[in-house]
Amino acid sequence: MPTVWLSSAAMDAARNATNPAAAARTARTALGGGGRPHVGTSIDGAPLGSLLLQVLRIHARLGDELLRQVGVTVPHEIVLLYLEEHGPVPQTELVHYLGRDRSTVTATLQAMERAGLVQRGSSPDDGRIMIVSLARRGAQVAPAARAAWHELERHTTRRLTAAQREELAALLTVVRDTLADVDPRGTRAEGAIDLTDSNDVTRGGTDPEVS
Repeated sequence: MPTVWLSSAAMDAARNATNPAAAARTARTALGGGGRPHVGTSIDGAPLGSLLLQVLRIHARLGDELLRQVGVTVPHEIVLLYLEEHGPVPQTELVHYLGRDRSTVTATLQAMERAGLVQRGSSPDDGRIMIVSLARRGAQVAPAARAAWHELERHTTRRLTAAQREELAALLTVVRDTLADVDPRGTRAEGAIDLTDSNDVTRGGTDPEVS
C-alpha cells in the first residue's frame, strides 16, 4: 500500500476519533478531502526533475504489478518482447539494446534460462558468439507481457487527448535527447566542492588530526 503522509492535524484528529471508520474519514478531510497518497519526493529548485522522478516511480510501480500478474519480472519482459519481434539474436545485441553492462545482462539471461523463458547456445557459424532465443514458456508469456505494457500505456494516457499525447511524446523526446548529449564528467553543479584539491586527503594529503 502507498505511504500516505499526514499533517499533525490529521494525525491528531484520527487519534481522537473513537470509530475507526470515522478516524479514516477525519484524516482524509484534513488532507484536503481527497485522501490522495503522497506522490513522491520534491526537490526545491528542480520542479521538472522532481515531477519526472515522481512519474517514473509511479509508472514503474504500476508496471511491476501488471507484469507480476502475468508471471514476468522486470526487465525480463523487455528481453522477451525483443526476441519475439526479432527472433534469435547474438547476446551482444541484447547488451547494446538494453544499455546495460555485459555482466548484468548475462546475469539477467541466466535467470531467464532458469525460469524457462529463454535458451542460449553457441552460433553454428562462430562458436565464440552466444545466440539467445525464446524458449517455449517465453514464447507463451511474451504476448501477455506485451498486453501488460499496452494496459500500462492506457492508464498513463487515459486523461490526455490525442493531441496532448503527441505533444508530450515530442517534448519528452527533446528532454531525453538533450540529457543524452550531456557528458556528466564535464558537468559540475554550482557550489560543488572541488575534491581534486592537492590538499584533499583523498589525494594523499595528511590529516592534521593524525600524527
